[in-house]
Amino acid sequence: MRVVLLGIISVCFIFLPLDSVYAENEEIDVSIGFDFSFGEIIDNEKILSGTVITSEENIIVSWDIQNSTGFKFNWGDFNSIGSGDLSEVSQNYFSLEWEVSVNSIDYYSCSCQLNIYVGYENNLIHESSMPFFILNDMYYSDSNHSMLISNPSDMGWINGDLIIEAQAKDIHGNQPSSVQIYLNRYVTFTETCSGDITYSDDNIITPLYNEDNSFTYHFDMNSQPDGWYELIILIPSENSLNEYDVYSCMSLKLNNLMPVISILDNPSNQFEDDGFLIIDASSTEDPVWTEDVLYYIWTCTNSVTSDILIHEGFNQGIFELSLEDSADYTLKLEIMDQGGLSSTEEFNFSISNKLPDISLLINDVEVIDGEDIKLNDIGNIILDGSNSDDTINDLDNLRCIWSINTVAIFEGCERELTWPEENIDDKELVLRLDVMDDDGAYSSVSVKLINPNADNPLPYPIIVLFISFLFLISSVFYRFRKDSESSSIPKWSKEK
Repeated sequence: MRVVLLGIISVCFIFLPLDSVYAENEEIDVSIGFDFSFGEIIDNEKILSGTVITSEENIIVSWDIQNSTGFKFNWGDFNSIGSGDLSEVSQNYFSLEWEVSVNSIDYYSCSCQLNIYVGYENNLIHESSMPFFILNDMYYSDSNHSMLISNPSDMGWINGDLIIEAQAKDIHGNQPSSVQIYLNRYVTFTETCSGDITYSDDNIITPLYNEDNSFTYHFDMNSQPDGWYELIILIPSENSLNEYDVYSCMSLKLNNLMPVISILDNPSNQFEDDGFLIIDASSTEDPVWTEDVLYYIWTCTNSVTSDILIHEGFNQGIFELSLEDSADYTLKLEIMDQGGLSSTEEFNFSISNKLPDISLLINDVEVIDGEDIKLNDIGNIILDGSNSDDTINDLDNLRCIWSINTVAIFEGCERELTWPEENIDDKELVLRLDVMDDDGAYSSVSVKLINPNADNPLPYPIIVLFISFLFLISSVFYRFRKDSESSSIPKWSKEK
């Protein structure tokens, strides 16, 4: 009588131990184990037991027993928050050993299942069930069969082949001779598991059972279109194939198509800067399952430091890379959909260090590389390289290094130079300015400084020309003299 009253109350009020909506809490690990096997037959009194292992101590573990129609015979809690019923089994993991005593005399004969619920903060975060039989000779059973489907799971994803793994058994411990399996495609989720079953002999299979009453069945889904499918598995009634004893319907999502990666602008070669290179792949979507979020994995490798930058997460469609470090980069993007399929693209590009642009002023006059500078004074020569330019990230850290005849003399972009004493007699000096950024890259310009005070030796060509001129004058004078001497010699006349 107790069981009947409890059942009536459960039908009238539809009592649930916790909210039936799963909490999205990825941080809590939960595992539920049963110490009894599928299809256990209870014809007297038996204790059903098991263990819950979790990473959260403040959980509530509850239970109920239902028959094949969903009628709830009994229910209860195994613990309460703060009761200390959970014991620590390892660092950050706790366990609770539970027991439920079942006496067949208190129940109708049934194909039942024991449901274990784990809740946290008023949300159901995990549940698991194990079918069993209660045999009471005073009552007929609501169903003579029981079935446990271990694969696939309701709302689960399918890639390629669909492998059905299930266990089936009747109340006497025998295996059903036939099972009916239906697989139908629909456009929307709401259409699945919502209509009547159309029985067909084409859907009848004869399972090949293993020792644990399990069987498998295979559907080739590789050529089927993506979308919603319903999977119906039922055990026909012993009296008619058009009636069922056990019924199960699952909504499944077929996912054979990979995400299509779409990038707004592919990464290209860049110069160093204080900004960021932005790669936008947020318009990527799954060809069919467009409403499901995608998981992005960005992996960027720097060729200079070999550092690997990883950025990942749901809806992380935008990747930003600092432009401050010059190197060759390899960027790999992998995008994974909710069904476990992924697409990958890889890009190679460079961030180059732009060499400084040198601006050199000498005595406030801009000069260029290779120019000869005629000085008016060798004292207080004003040198200015402060207007040299570079990318904005390097501009504030430029160094100016000055050299005379390849020997570095000082550093600083604004300096004054006096002609070195040891070179006071030199007509010219070679002044070089190196402008270097913080990466060690530099540009150079060289000019000649002309000493206005140095003696100007007679140029060699003029000396040669002068000697040639003297030689010419000497030759002319010599010839003139010879001609004069020839004309002064007396000539004898011949007399007849």
